[in-house]
Amino acid sequence: MSAQWKPSEIIIHRKVENDPVTQSIISQCEGIPIKFVSDANSKSVVQASEILSSSGDTMLDKILAGKQVLFVSPATGGEVDRFEMKDDRMLCPHFQRLKYAMNGCFYQCDWCYLKLTYRTVRPFITVKAEYDRIIEQIEKKLNNGSEPQFFNSGEFADSLSLEHLTGAARRFIPWFGTTENGYLFMLTKSDNVDEILNLQHNGHTIIAWSMNNELVSRKFETGAPSFEHRLNAAHRVQEAGYPLRVRLDPIVPLNGWQEAYAETIAAIFEKVRPERITLGTLRFEDGFYKMRDSIFKSGPELPAIIKDMQPMFEPKLYPGKKRPSVGKLSFSEGKRVEIFNYAINEIRKYSDCKIALCKESANVWDAVDLNRSECSCVCQFDFADMT
Repeated sequence: MSAQWKPSEIIIHRKVENDPVTQSIISQCEGIPIKFVSDANSKSVVQASEILSSSGDTMLDKILAGKQVLFVSPATGGEVDRFEMKDDRMLCPHFQRLKYAMNGCFYQCDWCYLKLTYRTVRPFITVKAEYDRIIEQIEKKLNNGSEPQFFNSGEFADSLSLEHLTGAARRFIPWFGTTENGYLFMLTKSDNVDEILNLQHNGHTIIAWSMNNELVSRKFETGAPSFEHRLNAAHRVQEAGYPLRVRLDPIVPLNGWQEAYAETIAAIFEKVRPERITLGTLRFEDGFYKMRDSIFKSGPELPAIIKDMQPMFEPKLYPGKKRPSVGKLSFSEGKRVEIFNYAINEIRKYSDCKIALCKESANVWDAVDLNRSECSCVCQFDFADMT
């Protein structure tokens, strides 16, 4: 297992200083500076933090500083909500989010959208205490009906990377295992799985690993466990009886990418048996893309790969917006179809598992002959009709 991360500074909300989550973090971070705040306002946390208040002026400086600071927050009542893709041209089914951590990742993956989603608003890693209050929110959702409900804990954070500090999985996995219609979805790059192998999950927790080619991961996913470590962790979790899925995203078309990803896909199926795979390739919000020459820690190679990206859609004005949106920027539609067709053909050499695309257009889904009426993305309990 990779070395277990610890923050360089901890900020604690006074309301939860005696909470079991807080005490667990403190007990494992001996000697690390701790500050207290009386509210959860972002400005208060930044002012209390020596690291954040003295970080450099560039966006990258602030991003890297924020990945050293852990803020322990009370539950605010908004830890469970519903995600819906606002751009209806981009196919992405809705799902329920479980936010026991937000911006909750110390990895330094160059393409992570959270770099700008949170860094200007809450530029630090936040974990929530008061798990009982969060469970109450989940129960309200479950009591609305008897159909299965799927809660995604990996939209705003890596679901397992902080487990050694917070014990979140050790609390939520057994709890979901006692419900009739509640299911926990965990998305991770972590190999931090020792503490979950013997939990009574009862098949109500589904874990998906974000995988990438070994060279790509080493170049652009700084701080995250290697492909081999992730694969070994996924194998151990599947052996423990958890349903397993894989997200191969983003596929990066470096020189020789076909052979590289063929080897990656072969290695995945040699080790595990994923029931679903979601594929994606590089795509960026317009603001993120414009900062490509200054926001990537890995240097100039990635900006060179993506320099000819183009808008995925024609401009469209949405209600409440001042400017028309082109959606995300990515490779040409033809290039994306080439990438996905290649990956799908390689997967089909080993498995008839369900395959979906992440945040893609209807044109691309149709071009690679995937059924939009049964989108079986890893983030869905069953499937979603995207027609």
